Amino acid sequence: MTVKSQIEDFKPSIPLIQALRAPGMRNRHWEELSELVKMPVRPKKDLTFSKCLDMGLQKYIDMISKVAEKAGKEFSIEQQLDKMENEWKSVRFDVLPYKQTGTFIIKTSEEISQMLDDHIVATQSMSFSPFKKAFEERIAAWENKLKITQEVLDEWLACQRSWLYLEPIFSSEDIIRQLPVESKRYQTMERIWRKVMKQAKDNPEVISLCPEARLRDNLREANKLLEQVQKGLSEYLETKRMAFPRFYFLSDDELLQILSQTKDPKAVQPHLRKCFENITRVKFEDDMRISKMYSAEQEEVAFRKDIYPVGNVEDWMCEIERIMRETLRQIIHDALEDYLERPRKLWVQYWPGQVVVAGSQTFWTRQVSQALEKKDIQRYHKQQLSELDELRELVRGELTDNARETLKALIVIEVHARDVVINLIEEKVMDVNDFEWISQLRYYWTDDHLYIRAVNAEFRYGYEYLGNTPRLVITPLTDRCYLTLTGALHLKFGGAPAGPAGTGKTETTKDLAKAMAVQCVVFNCSDQLDFMAMAKFFCGLASAGSVACLDEFNRIDIEVLSVVANQIATILRALCLRV
Repeated sequence: MTVKSQIEDFKPSIPLIQALRAPGMRNRHWEELSELVKMPVRPKKDLTFSKCLDMGLQKYIDMISKVAEKAGKEFSIEQQLDKMENEWKSVRFDVLPYKQTGTFIIKTSEEISQMLDDHIVATQSMSFSPFKKAFEERIAAWENKLKITQEVLDEWLACQRSWLYLEPIFSSEDIIRQLPVESKRYQTMERIWRKVMKQAKDNPEVISLCPEARLRDNLREANKLLEQVQKGLSEYLETKRMAFPRFYFLSDDELLQILSQTKDPKAVQPHLRKCFENITRVKFEDDMRISKMYSAEQEEVAFRKDIYPVGNVEDWMCEIERIMRETLRQIIHDALEDYLERPRKLWVQYWPGQVVVAGSQTFWTRQVSQALEKKDIQRYHKQQLSELDELRELVRGELTDNARETLKALIVIEVHARDVVINLIEEKVMDVNDFEWISQLRYYWTDDHLYIRAVNAEFRYGYEYLGNTPRLVITPLTDRCYLTLTGALHLKFGGAPAGPAGTGKTETTKDLAKAMAVQCVVFNCSDQLDFMAMAKFFCGLASAGSVACLDEFNRIDIEVLSVVANQIATILRALCLRV
């Protein structure tokens, strides 16, 4: 017999060899095989292929192949499980000491989360395999282990984020004193946190540490306490904001910076600009009383009454606001009286820039009204040109920086005033009730207060300190915008200036707020905005009495815009009803 014929004879037996030599064949498969062929088949040392042929196993090749295939599939599952378990043995937390706290934080990578997700998906796909029976318990246990690890990791990272945020807050004695209940909860939580982190330091292996039920329970308890602490903290901040509404314009972190340093009143200095239109700092004397305010241009205005920063910060911040308004009211009153006594070119340099502009507009209103009543507007026009020439000469001379800024703003206002008078002459206006005149912003000092009128609308001057800022050049279009917006405000509506980008919609709104001396808060809207943030912002606006300029309003997401529009409508209805 040739070799070729021997090979040909042997060929039909190859599938049997392959089946019996399948790598996944375990005792259970041999037992199953023995039952199928009705004779004992065991992988012993003396079991040769020749014996297998003598036992007549060749005729059972189909049954044996099925068992071998099943063994191969089960072996594949077993290998996958072993591979996953081995991969996790090398995965450890990076446990790092955190500042000077005496405890640690964990540094996790995206790779761990990704690995967890991939392995959970792989394990779940195994659980649907028709060959899972032999590993059913192991698959279920492994899937449960991975899911608990994922759950623990989520709880852990959430706990760490909250702890990192709250740790510096509750390190402040002032906060501990002001929030005793929350402080106790935080201390309880921190004990749990330190215990958990010690466990992580001692055993950083992720898969052996995380599936512990006690660890999960500890982290859940810590997160529950943190939630209560944060809720109490938010309520505490809300009470502070209700007491001094301008705190709504500060973030939680900025407000906490102030509240955590109540023994140091100077801690408010960096945040004053967000609370007031243009107070960048205040002067603290040696005895800590507050005597002056400064603008961004370093203009100095002395308070008519000193403020003592004692007690709650929100209380003396309210006092700063009240004294700021009262100081400006008194200074405007004194400046109006001084206008008749002091030469104009000295008067414009003596008083703060805001007062000079407001005082000049008040006298302009008075003089135009008198000229219209006396029918000699032409004479006043000549006087006005002479005063404008005097200002031009003055601004060319040697001046302090603040005096020059005041004159620049005043000249812009006076040039517009001149244009208004020229228009009155061209339109042959002879009556103080003529629309061409009453449609202008007019300033009147009556009943110890400054009032602004436009047509039938009247507003009390806001006395918000504006500093020494430039003013917008006013065009006929600006006048129309002012007229529309003042009419809308009088009727308790809002306004929506429209036009191409960069044409001055925002600046016009801000300048009208300056003309009325009210705080103007510009809020840049975006598609990331949520209605809760807007609700907080509107709460601050309504409580503080400020003007808001909602820039890029059209960018707000349509679902959020619907809620925001409803919030604005509610505020406007309340204004109409004088609630």
